[in-house]
Amino acid sequence: MRVRHLVAGVIASLLLPLAAAAREDAGTLTLLEGQATLIREARAYVLVEGIKLGRADILHTGKNGLAQIEFDDGAVIELGADTRYLADLPGSRGSPPIVGPHYLLAGWLKLTVPKRQDPAQYRLDTPLVSLLLGEGVSVVHMTPAEGSLYMESGEGTILEPAGRTAARAAVRPGRFYARRNGQKGAISERLPPPFVESMPRAFRDTLPMRLAKFKGRDIAPKPGPDFTYADVEGWLKSDREIRQVLVPLWRAKAADPAFRAGLVANMRYHWEWDPIVFPEKYEPKKEEESSSARVEPAAGQ
Repeated sequence: MRVRHLVAGVIASLLLPLAAAAREDAGTLTLLEGQATLIREARAYVLVEGIKLGRADILHTGKNGLAQIEFDDGAVIELGADTRYLADLPGSRGSPPIVGPHYLLAGWLKLTVPKRQDPAQYRLDTPLVSLLLGEGVSVVHMTPAEGSLYMESGEGTILEPAGRTAARAAVRPGRFYARRNGQKGAISERLPPPFVESMPRAFRDTLPMRLAKFKGRDIAPKPGPDFTYADVEGWLKSDREIRQVLVPLWRAKAADPAFRAGLVANMRYHWEWDPIVFPEKYEPKKEEESSSARVEPAAGQ
């Protein structure tokens, strides 16, 4: 029991700094087509143009959705339909300075990084591969079975998990990278027709920059329906770094009976929730007084 209590304390100490780091600026939503949902901490909102995103904000685009996020340095992230995206994951990965990492759980994303004086590279993580891009344009697609990206211009670096380390490889302009779940990735010079055919049409052109339109404006999202366990199941079962960030942000959801039931049924995928759902398991156990210490007085005394 004492060990469990120690584990719970360690988890809490790791999560608090990440929670405190959330809500910093992570780009502005400058273009929105169709419906999209913003999940910020334990609340869900309806997205509207002009919203400034914060660290660990999650965006879900709808069936016919399209979103554009612009940054002060001129970089742009575009999201296609049915896309699951997390803005600027708190914490850093690796020693070189990076912007992000941003995270694509599922769907389509186009990253454009212009030539800048800032040496920091933009980092995009996915369940199967990470991309570092200092200048150029890349289109990334994620499904449960495969992650793929096309380097339209510039040269990117991919990081492919390999045990405790990550294999690095350069992806030059015109190259295509793909990796299936459980297999090694491969780079080719041929762009597969299915990738081109399914790519969002808006990704084939350069959308107009609209950040100046929203400068100096404080636009708030509209309250939306509460999100369910099913709505965020993919995030709850994602990489450990993401789960550690989301636990303190979504802690209040454990009080929702339906959400709690989902957590309990799938606890093996997100054990970080165990101390929150079952806090009694992690409380110090009171030592029972030994019978020798409780000597009853003799009769007549």
